[in-house]
Amino acid sequence: MQLEDLLTKHSPEKIVEILSFFLTEERKIRIDQVLLRRVKGVQVALESPADIHNALAVTRTGEALGVYQFHLIDAQLVKGQGKATMRGSSRWIHLQRHETLEAFRLKMLGFTIAGASLDGELTLEELPQDRPLCLLFGNERKGLTPKAKEMCDLLYRIPMVGMVESFNLSVSASLSLYQMMRGKTDGDLSQEEQLEEKARYYVRSIGIKVAHDILQRSRE
Repeated sequence: MQLEDLLTKHSPEKIVEILSFFLTEERKIRIDQVLLRRVKGVQVALESPADIHNALAVTRTGEALGVYQFHLIDAQLVKGQGKATMRGSSRWIHLQRHETLEAFRLKMLGFTIAGASLDGELTLEELPQDRPLCLLFGNERKGLTPKAKEMCDLLYRIPMVGMVESFNLSVSASLSLYQMMRGKTDGDLSQEEQLEEKARYYVRSIGIKVAHDILQRSRE
């Protein structure tokens, strides 16, 4: 039984209602607090990461800052890989995989794609805050591919004043995400989206198999 199977079989309202008896009040309050700060309008994409652990470290940082939608483009990820790196954050995010840049671009209709690049015309501080934005980061060794740069709506750079010529992937993403999220005191999920995520979080908190058994018994 997969999580999405449970969500298809049972309504979010029912999942929350039934499983709420099996969570502590502290846990339920924490979930509500987190969901109030979740931001859908800022997302992160990683193109062909050389080390998948670096990419997954980015998702952990993003989750801590309120981001929960992440994208891997042309990346090799084995099931179960990176659990130690993510430290459990995988339970609270959406990680979508795309085989090509074209597939990713189609998925991101309505979003401005901002590519991190040393030759970006904009600085990090100049990135627009008034529209849905997806930050796109390239390979740790080569950066964004020319094709990815061409696909981006804009390119930005993180100003540096030291002798080094670039930040590593996780640092670049952390600095970028902090800048984009620092002024967001509220999340942007609708009540319906919050309820759907709450159902997911309740299931994740209890465990998919246990949640399935509880929900199954409630129908008998």
